[in-house]
Amino acid sequence: MTYNEWRDELKSNLLSVTESERRRVLDYYAEAYADRRDAGFSERQIIEDFGAPYDAAQRILLNMYEQNNVEEEEPIVNENINKQKEQNKTFRQNKQEEKAKCVDAEIVKENNKSLPKKDKDYTWLFVVFCVIFAIPLFGIIMGMIGVSVGFIVAPFAVLIAGVATIIFGIIECFSSVINGVFSIGEGLLELGIGLILLPLMLKLIKIMWKLLKNAFKYISRFFSGKEYAK
Repeated sequence: MTYNEWRDELKSNLLSVTESERRRVLDYYAEAYADRRDAGFSERQIIEDFGAPYDAAQRILLNMYEQNNVEEEEPIVNENINKQKEQNKTFRQNKQEEKAKCVDAEIVKENNKSLPKKDKDYTWLFVVFCVIFAIPLFGIIMGMIGVSVGFIVAPFAVLIAGVATIIFGIIECFSSVINGVFSIGEGLLELGIGLILLPLMLKLIKIMWKLLKNAFKYISRFFSGKEYAK
């Protein structure tokens, strides 16, 4: 049953009352229906709450009968209407409060997400780490320096050896052309190897020190707590 059908059936059961009383009852239920719809109730729930049209009409007629037997008593229908209005007002207020609570909860959740996490500071552990491993770290650094020097010296040594071999080959050409040419060729080969090794060794040195720097940087960030902030 729809609300319109319920209203028409109620109206047909109120033919014994005056037109003004019937209109007032229908207006009351129309307003009650609209308020409950705004409060989120379905049409079926509202009709079930109102009850059967016949029963509602009998209650209204009984109230009107009792009203006529009580001198200067405020109409019962009006009292019921006022009560119903208060209930509808309470429904709307509760609905608004629930929506406001949901909005507040979302705001608090977003604010908690936006708050920066407090970093855990483990700097003192990094200091202890450096003190404990000072000697091994010093050995690692000195070893890196030695390797770097070796990488730089090696290409220059090959270059110098190549130049020396070329000079020796030129001198040897005066006594033996074949041996001199062979020595010059060997010197040129050493010179080429040296030229190839020089940029390669410089690149290796750069990579090696960069890796060491990144390792110390990572350890420092770990003990300062920045890794936990991610």
